[in-house]
Amino acid sequence: MNKLFIILMLFAVSISSRGQAETLSNTADSLLKTYQNSVFQVQLIETQSGKKSAIGSAFLIADNQVVTNFHVVSAWVHNPKLYHIEIIHQQHGIIKVSLQNFDVINDLAVLTADKNLSSRTFALADVLPDQGDKVFSIGNPHDYGMMVIPGTYNGITANSFYQRVNFTGSINPGMSGGPAINEAGHIIGVNVATAGNQMGFLVPLTHLQTLLKSTSVPLKHSALKGKIEQQLLASQNRFFGEILATQWQTSQLGRHQIVTELTPYVRCWGYSNSDKKDALFEASEVNCRSQEQIFINPKLRTGNIEIEYSYIKQDSLNSFQFSQLLKASFSGVAPGNAAGKTDVSNYHCQQDIITPPPEGYQKSLYCVRSYKKYPQLFDVLYLAVSHSSNNQDALLSHYTLAGVSQPNAKRFLRRFIEVVK
Repeated sequence: MNKLFIILMLFAVSISSRGQAETLSNTADSLLKTYQNSVFQVQLIETQSGKKSAIGSAFLIADNQVVTNFHVVSAWVHNPKLYHIEIIHQQHGIIKVSLQNFDVINDLAVLTADKNLSSRTFALADVLPDQGDKVFSIGNPHDYGMMVIPGTYNGITANSFYQRVNFTGSINPGMSGGPAINEAGHIIGVNVATAGNQMGFLVPLTHLQTLLKSTSVPLKHSALKGKIEQQLLASQNRFFGEILATQWQTSQLGRHQIVTELTPYVRCWGYSNSDKKDALFEASEVNCRSQEQIFINPKLRTGNIEIEYSYIKQDSLNSFQFSQLLKASFSGVAPGNAAGKTDVSNYHCQQDIITPPPEGYQKSLYCVRSYKKYPQLFDVLYLAVSHSSNNQDALLSHYTLAGVSQPNAKRFLRRFIEVVK
């Protein structure tokens, strides 16, 4: 190939790439200039000290109506006497706002300012981007000031029950609640979380549209906990309704039949020590869990499910050593969601021991703790160990259901016991 031709081709590619980069930069810059007075920092102010205890971002959707994430203002929801909420407007300075509506499942909140903000409002997009289209996230990362972050739109995250849009861009702390917009400046989602490595997540536009349609009169604080419980109950009914309506997949682990993927939302991973030649026993594990949780407050997350199995087979341990191994494994099980003492009660447990000779015996423990502020919701912890009469092998089963109603918890238990054999 002619060397001059190659040089000209490389030069053309360089010019083209530089032109695309400049176009992207110009678009981002123009969008930020257009909407810089319409994106705000949200501050949760601790009343006693007058200092901020949490920050996020927000954007203007109507004359005095602002959108952010629920988790940004959740501390006020649970302790209104300790906090108040402010936004910082570039022209008007600090403005107090109140909570008008929220969607705890999809982590959205609508705030109302006590004055007209006189800024340009964002419009909602009529059409969602295609996968790979450029989108821009705006927010105040780490309290460094408003920034615009370019990235690409990749649609709803696969196998996601609590739907999120996958955004290939950096959404850092402080950007939560900020707008994600297309090149026309129209809202296509709301910043919510990051998984690092240029992997961010947005609340889909459809959930914001639904919330805005239901927003009218500001909520009284006395009604907030009831509304949270109502939303959580509706969500877990839909979640467990889908799980209990499907044909559960099973697989073999040792001599036992176990449940694996209940739905696409619950993924399973496996492990064994088969590569360790000096091990005193064979161990195989299967861990299945949903990837998402619902944020209630910094110490309480709920809405997830976790199932774990451990199969142990041995011929080197005596009966005492084998029983101690099982006891240690049994006592090391913990719930799969975070909850503090102010949020949940202690676990109350019921134990059963079944001895059907000559196969061996099964010991099970069914534990329940209640949500103090949401009395129709519970966390359930189930443990069972089954082992042969000759102490040669055993299966330990464990599951956690977080934020489930009593009827759904009972239906799940019955189904689990029927399938795991």
